[in-house]
Amino acid sequence: MSSSTYDVVVSDAADRQRDAPHGTALLPDDLTEQQLTAAPVLASVDALLVEELTDDEDDAFATAIDA
Repeated sequence: MSSSTYDVVVSDAADRQRDAPHGTALLPDDLTEQQLTAAPVLASVDALLVEELTDDEDDAFATAIDA
C-alpha cells in the first residue's frame, strides 16, 4: 500500500483553528480601528423596526426597551 499526500483547501476560519486555543476558533476577532470607524451606528433604539407585531407585542417590546 502506498501513501500519498493530498493538498487540502480549507476556509480561513478552519485554517485559523490551528493557531487558536481550543474552543475559541468560532469567536469573532476584535475589530481594527478602521473597521470600528467604518461600522454602521444605530442612532437610536427607536430606529429598530420589528414587523408583524401585534399591538400587545409592540407594547411589550417598547416596555422592555425602556426598562
